[in-house]
Amino acid sequence: MTITLRVLCEKWRLGRAIAVGVTLLALSAPAVAQQAPQPATRTTVEVQAQSGPSESLYRWIAPTAEQQLAADTTVVPPGSGAVFVPAMTNGADEPETLVYQGTQRVGSSMNGRRIILPPGSYVLRIGSSPLDQMMSIPVQVTAGNTTLVPVIWGGIAIEVVDSNNVPHRGSYELINVADRQPYTVGFGADTLLGEKIRTILITPGLYRVVRPGASYRARTDFSTVVVPPGSMVYFKLVLDPDDGRLLGAGVVPPNELGIVQQGSAWTRAVTVGVGLPITGTSNVVGAVNQTTIGMDFTFDTYAIYDRGKNYAGLIFEVEEGFVSIDPEVSPKLPLQKTTDRLRFDMIYTRLLTPRVGPYVRFGVLTNLFESNVLVTEDTTVVKNLLDGTQTTDFVPANQDFFVGDGFAPLTLRQGFGVNVRLLRGRVASLDWRAGMGLRQNRFNGAFVLDNDLPGRLEYSEQESFNETGLETTVVGTVRLNRLMLNTNLDLFGDFDELDEPTLDWRNTFSWRLTGDLSLDYRIDVLRQPQVTEDTQLRQTLQFRYSWGY
Repeated sequence: MTITLRVLCEKWRLGRAIAVGVTLLALSAPAVAQQAPQPATRTTVEVQAQSGPSESLYRWIAPTAEQQLAADTTVVPPGSGAVFVPAMTNGADEPETLVYQGTQRVGSSMNGRRIILPPGSYVLRIGSSPLDQMMSIPVQVTAGNTTLVPVIWGGIAIEVVDSNNVPHRGSYELINVADRQPYTVGFGADTLLGEKIRTILITPGLYRVVRPGASYRARTDFSTVVVPPGSMVYFKLVLDPDDGRLLGAGVVPPNELGIVQQGSAWTRAVTVGVGLPITGTSNVVGAVNQTTIGMDFTFDTYAIYDRGKNYAGLIFEVEEGFVSIDPEVSPKLPLQKTTDRLRFDMIYTRLLTPRVGPYVRFGVLTNLFESNVLVTEDTTVVKNLLDGTQTTDFVPANQDFFVGDGFAPLTLRQGFGVNVRLLRGRVASLDWRAGMGLRQNRFNGAFVLDNDLPGRLEYSEQESFNETGLETTVVGTVRLNRLMLNTNLDLFGDFDELDEPTLDWRNTFSWRLTGDLSLDYRIDVLRQPQVTEDTQLRQTLQFRYSWGY
């Protein structure tokens, strides 16, 4: 009896286990069916490589591969095919993809755009390293189709800052831990001046971050970072800007890096410069007893929109300066203007290729306040008016006389043509524009000096005039550590006077003292032969405070 009951219990337990197993198998069947192996495609691989929550630490700045592909308007000619390499950040900030057929390079393009190719087999070289260390991805191109390349590489954006979190252009080197070979040398970006952090495309793995030229075995001044496949790593590197010592490093969220935030194509900055020179002398040998109070004020702001094929830039500048001199033994001199300028420039370019596209521009140049001339001796001032009449006035020493109202003169500039990005490098950039221009010169009753004789000055009221002709502009920037040169050379020739062009050349030499403070020397050269034969020169030296937002 006991044996029989034991057998029955064992059978009941076995049956219950079988029933539970069958039930679990039935419940898991749909999930197993959903996870059944599927043929791998490029699209599937790439989506898996970049899919993830929006708050992911390693998310892309760029849209998904599918969104990029849908937004690309590159036309594939009949009989040709294309490959599409997605961008992780901004294609212009990433190294170009190189296309090889055998040992011959047959094409290249920035990421995020179709690369048009004849049908056939190719190898893509992707990465920021020398050619022999780049990732090689074989692709097959068929007529009428676009091959979406799987994102099996990784990306890293490294911001170099000092101990006060001020960005600078310090250098570093990445060494691949897997083979202990140097991968690439990188440089920081001065994001306060509008520079963008370059994206490094890299073979996934563990890397050492060291000073350039340092050994893999370095035990100080190094950090490590893991770059997963299909992910973007945002890394902050703290370097001493003077001796290059590594003070700290680590992975940070994207919003802690000085890069353009997701969904934003704008870069903006504001610069303010103020000078208040006050000088007083009393009983100083060789000096006049007097008090001099001056004021110089500069306000500059620029905004840049840069997304896809659209580039727009806007600059607004105001420079004002005044000086008041109060001698002890004579009446106070009239308040004098030392600087008075307002400039507004706007340009829009539609890039047909990464470097070339048509542009349109508009600009304004004028002054805000009334202009007067101070004489230091008794002077006869003769003014020739546009209606043919003449006035003669006697101006006592240390008094001034009127030569123009505010907004006189006023110059309006328009132009359209071709914009070419000649150079985009780590140290220098160079743009060239050429096209047709229009100028409206409104003098609004302003007077121009004709004759300067002892005790006698002769002025003529300038007539307003319009011009239509050819224009060309060269814009260049050179950055070396804390020094920067920015130059803008603008030439315009009226169709009737092409041999006497107007030259407007603006130059700024900037020495960055801290992240926000710089010492700027500015020299502007203006030659306008239609108005005066003399070359106009303006120079300023001042401390300037700037910030981006």
